[in-house]
Amino acid sequence: MSGGVVRARRAGALGVLLFLAVALGARAQPPAAAAESPRADDRVAQARERVLPYVVSILTVREDFQQGDARLNVSGGSGTVVTAQGHIVTNAHVTQHGKAFRVIFADQRERGARLVGEDTLSDIAVLQVDGGGESFPHATFAQQLSLRSGDPVLAMGAPWGYSQSLSMGVVNNPERLLASFFQDESDYEASLGPDQPSGRYYAWIQHDAAISPGNSGGPLVDLDGNVVGVNTRGSNFGGDMAFAIPAPEAMRIARQLIDTGKVARSYLGFKLRSVHGTGYAQGALVYAVELGSPAARAGLETGDRIVSVNGAPMDVQHPEQVPAAQRLLAELPSGKPAKLEVQREGKSRAVSLVPEAFPADRGDDFEFRPFGLTLSPLSAAMARRRGLDEAPGLLVTGVRPGGPAANLRPAPAVGDVLRRVGGNPVAAREDLGRWENGPSGKAEPVLIEIERRNEQRLALIDPRYGDVVRTPLPELPKPWAGVEVQPVAAQLARALGLGAQGGGFRLTRVYEEGPLARAGAHVGDVIVALQDQPLRPANESDVQSFHERVGELDSKGPVAFTAWREGRTLTLSATLGAAPLPAAAQRSTEIARLDAVVREMSFYDRVALRLPEGRRGVMIEQVQSGSPAGLAHLQVGDAVFALGGERVPDVAAFRAAFERALKSEAKNMAFEIQRGAESRLLFLDKSWLPDHP
Repeated sequence: MSGGVVRARRAGALGVLLFLAVALGARAQPPAAAAESPRADDRVAQARERVLPYVVSILTVREDFQQGDARLNVSGGSGTVVTAQGHIVTNAHVTQHGKAFRVIFADQRERGARLVGEDTLSDIAVLQVDGGGESFPHATFAQQLSLRSGDPVLAMGAPWGYSQSLSMGVVNNPERLLASFFQDESDYEASLGPDQPSGRYYAWIQHDAAISPGNSGGPLVDLDGNVVGVNTRGSNFGGDMAFAIPAPEAMRIARQLIDTGKVARSYLGFKLRSVHGTGYAQGALVYAVELGSPAARAGLETGDRIVSVNGAPMDVQHPEQVPAAQRLLAELPSGKPAKLEVQREGKSRAVSLVPEAFPADRGDDFEFRPFGLTLSPLSAAMARRRGLDEAPGLLVTGVRPGGPAANLRPAPAVGDVLRRVGGNPVAAREDLGRWENGPSGKAEPVLIEIERRNEQRLALIDPRYGDVVRTPLPELPKPWAGVEVQPVAAQLARALGLGAQGGGFRLTRVYEEGPLARAGAHVGDVIVALQDQPLRPANESDVQSFHERVGELDSKGPVAFTAWREGRTLTLSATLGAAPLPAAAQRSTEIARLDAVVREMSFYDRVALRLPEGRRGVMIEQVQSGSPAGLAHLQVGDAVFALGGERVPDVAAFRAAFERALKSEAKNMAFEIQRGAESRLLFLDKSWLPDHP
């Protein structure tokens, strides 16, 4: 952020210098000549007005998966309106795992949006604004680029959620691979990501206009007001380095997503590198061939050099030329034989291979709550990369602590493959449908088969369904004096002037309507004896011995408390009552779809919140990070008095009100709460709730 401010000041200073130069030159030149040299700040303003009004902020509610849980998070990004129908180009990593989208326009209008399509291999996605019949003003992407190092560029977007932001910099390199000369070129693609390597088919525009989280998906603009790129990533190493997807490539992908919802590519099963540093003069070097791929079946081998494809020469001299060559190969039509001219051991030979439709790099993760697992369909590409059998299976991506799977011995681990459930192979979420729903609590054990490092293991898992209700064991009633105390050891006793009376326990709180309150006790009284037996704390922290002595007494008859008050002693006669149950002894329930635990309100909760007698509610005991409850801004310690307009005096009422609120037509679910001394109204968008029961 500070770098952007510095650059803005430099740009302003440059504008002043240019202004002076134009003003002085105007004496020697006719006005027409001066008009032909617009000031730099004028060009910035013109470029801003041509694009910034069409830049939107994107709010994404996304479902991520951590430790066996589906967790909701709110993230932000940027985008550019590119059609009159309200299509918005942004990054795929802005929309990925998104459950709901909202866009905020330059004029502060806020609208819902739907996902048209996303392409993780290019990191491009398209949203469309909700609404029918409206025509949207929009920006235009450059169809070809002529960028050079040093060209000024503007980055527009919403860094850290601050909308309509603009920073200025220059192009550092118009064709950059994210690989340094210290790195082996053959490792480049693997470094982009193991399962979804974005940037396989283009080189980035490297620039130093300041971008931060939230800028992703926003436009990179030249001073002529052309959108030349889509900002996608930054770097904290080596100064302010930022990277953008070239606009022609981004718009080519966006058009396919708008037209068909996907990007058609072919799969050949080999990898290329340039001939730079290999000793070869021409061609593209094959450095890897995947087993069982079209390339392997056609006889292509590692070390072959491809010199032509379907008669068109292929010559990849430098690493920056590799993405274009890979894009050409990916655009070969599936199912139609392609003719490759290959150089091998000094001889030319023809290779005919049939491209296949590009397989999914990675399936969509999902949470299977009855087992306490998050899983992902095991694609052929994922299996090959992990050295696994390509048979049907579900990759374990997370294990919920304390869940059914975590209780197995040994417990499944991330990277294991769930092959069979109940004796049947599983390859997709639909294959688990039989075990998706069940009775509340635990069901009959299910036999599952887990593969780990090519070993097949069997286990019996106890599925868990619905909300988990915790009813503590009943506690025996204990005598209670209705006070909180502070030990008065010898040193403090002397300071208070107790003298011969020695120590005791000073009352720090006297609960209204408690036994000692009714007997006339005050805060500050020091209880020095109980039933004429002296009270002596063992040390400055020995609170428990007072409550233990009280707990040993008969609660049916009057009890004599000897108190010291302002230099005199007095006797307080109290009939003890039953101690209120602590928070740990209250009934609680986990509301699975909120991913939160609520419990009954205790006496001590009501005292802490200063609630009047008869005011009843439930307490929020746990809120899972990234949960729907968290997105509603509920916090541990909140007291909830109403849900969806219904009073919730206990846990059962809360659960019933929640179920009715789910079925109502209202978009939001309202919680009336008290937090500390404040009453608040919180809202949860019901579209954020997970689908599992």
